[in-house]
Parts: sequence; structure tokens; C-alpha cells
Amino acid sequence: MLKPKKKITRKEIKKDPVLEKISQAEHYVREKGKILSYILIAVALVVILVVLMVQSKQKANREATGDLGLAEMALAVGDIDNAIVQFESLISNYPGTRSAGMATLLLASAYVNQDDYENAEINYRNYIDEYAHEKLFVAAAYNGLGVCSERKGDYRQAAEYFEKGGKASPFHFLQIECFLNAARSYIAAGDYNRAEQALQAIPTEKLGYNEKTEYEILSAKIEVLKD
Repeated sequence: MLKPKKKITRKEIKKDPVLEKISQAEHYVREKGKILSYILIAVALVVILVVLMVQSKQKANREATGDLGLAEMALAVGDIDNAIVQFESLISNYPGTRSAGMATLLLASAYVNQDDYENAEINYRNYIDEYAHEKLFVAAAYNGLGVCSERKGDYRQAAEYFEKGGKASPFHFLQIECFLNAARSYIAAGDYNRAEQALQAIPTEKLGYNEKTEYEILSAKIEVLKD
């Protein structure tokens, strides 16, 4: 004779390890479901924001490039005051863009043309510290800082900036210019050994006719002054 099935009590269900795990999972889903949904929504929002930021940055870059072209035209025709205003506006309106970096570098050069070496130095340093997109332009910024220091009569500082420009430049033409400038400034500062070292850093096989002439004149000066 079959025995009647034993009725499973709620207490016994809870004691069953498998059923207990299932029960815990169901409880977790019920309690944590909303939190998981919020997390997924938050992730989706982040993705959307990133896409919008990229699109916005692309738009900003396009607009900044257009403004940069207009400012460069003003600089090219000698309308320096107008160019300065446009460069400053671009930097303010499109910070962090490549065009803002170029505007910073060109703004510094515009100030040099106006003999405003203080503002020129500020912008050359800003380019090095905040942008530095290309090694060539970093070298140009150091060369510009050297020009500012040279014009102010601080020849040793000028020579050190020129040397940094020469070391940073990936191209021979600017490298040669920087090291020739460094040698000239070290001579003016009375440091003939450093002037000689600056000349030794120049790849002489890459010298053009005018550069070779300047190189030979500076070498001769050093030889005379060292004696």
C-alpha cells in the first residue's frame, strides 16, 4: 500500500540549499532590478554624451579652422592689430582645439612684430605648456622665446631657449637656425665654449650657402675671442 506523500512545508523549502539559492536569486532580481536598470541607463547616457561631445568638438574644430584662416590672412597683409584681436577671440572661443594652439603660436609671433616681448613670451610658453601638438611648432616656440630674450639683452637665457629649440626640432632647417642663434647668443654672453658646442651640434652637411657663411663667421669669432 502506497504511503501518502509527505507535504513539504515552507520551512523545509527554505532549508533546501538548491531551492534556497533560487529563492535568493529571485529576491536579488526583485530588489536589485531597478538599480541594474539605472546603471544601464547611466551607461547609455554616458555613451550618448560622448558621441555628442565628439560631434560638438568636430564642429568646433571646423569653425575654429575657419576663424584661424581669417586671422592668418589679416596677419599676412600686415593688419597685425586686427590679427591679434582675432587670434585672442579664437583662443577664447575654442580652447583646446588644434586651431587654438596654432593661434597661440601665431599670436606670440604677432606680438614679437609689435616689440611686445612680454605678451609674446606668455603665448610662446602657453603653446609649449598647453598645446605642443607638433615637435616642429614646439621648436619654433622655443626659438621665439630665444628671440624675445635676445631682444631684451638676456643673451644667456636666449641661447638656452635656442638650444632647446634646436634639440626639439625634427627638421634640419629649424635645427640649424636654432643652433646658429644659440652660438651667436652665447658669444654675446661671453660663453665661448658653449657657443662652440652649439656649432658642433649643427649637421654641417645640411648647411645651405648662407647658413654655411654664418657658420664660418661664428666659428672664426669664437677662435679669435677664445685666444
